[in-house]
Amino acid sequence: MSAKTERLCAVIGCLIFAALLPFGSAHAALIYSQTINNPLATVSVLDDFSNCRDSQGCLGKPGLVFDAAGNPIAAGNLPDTLSFAFTLTAGEIAAINANPGGAGTLSMTASRDLGLRAGTAVNTDFLVTSVDGTLIGNLFGTTVSTCPAGENSGPINFACGPNFHNDVTAVSSLDIASLLFRTSAADGTINVLVNPTDDVGRLKVFSLTLQFASASASAVPEPASLALLGVGLTVFGWSQSKRRRIAVPASE
Repeated sequence: MSAKTERLCAVIGCLIFAALLPFGSAHAALIYSQTINNPLATVSVLDDFSNCRDSQGCLGKPGLVFDAAGNPIAAGNLPDTLSFAFTLTAGEIAAINANPGGAGTLSMTASRDLGLRAGTAVNTDFLVTSVDGTLIGNLFGTTVSTCPAGENSGPINFACGPNFHNDVTAVSSLDIASLLFRTSAADGTINVLVNPTDDVGRLKVFSLTLQFASASASAVPEPASLALLGVGLTVFGWSQSKRRRIAVPASE
């Protein structure tokens, strides 16, 4: 192989290597974020069936929730609908409207009767969730409990969940379409309604977080990739210039 061919192959290899280097990662910018915390919600340390205490933020149906002294609340305190109101400033609304390609996310941290139990084919313990009257999905609809099948058979294990007699928490998230988020935010308040299914006998909500992020920007080359590409082009230009300076032998 001639020296000129070797130089050309080296330059081409350099250019190909630079082209194959990973481009910069595309990241979505967080435009809005607000968390509503339950001030009463604490993790119960009572390993018994009265550990769903209303004083610790636990909600339950009649006979399934207890007062601070451990007495069952006859009427229960689990409402048919839980309502949460998120507020937005004028600046946040403007920023959200300026990013029509963005999207929202609703995330809840909760415990108690949520998710699919082992040995059960269908999950009936979840929270039907809507934003300003529009259904967005079921929180904890795909959550799976770590408890073994037959929760009341044999020794009770209070250290599994979330669907059991304890406060093992789980996090569930739902996406909110950009148009729905922007429409709901227009008046400065986004209302979230959470409806427990009939099989949710107890529920403890620790927090609910609402966020909106811009669409990911197009990936751009990393500085290292650009630098290596520039080196390759420089070397290629130098080799071409040198080739032109080589004197062509005069014909005899």
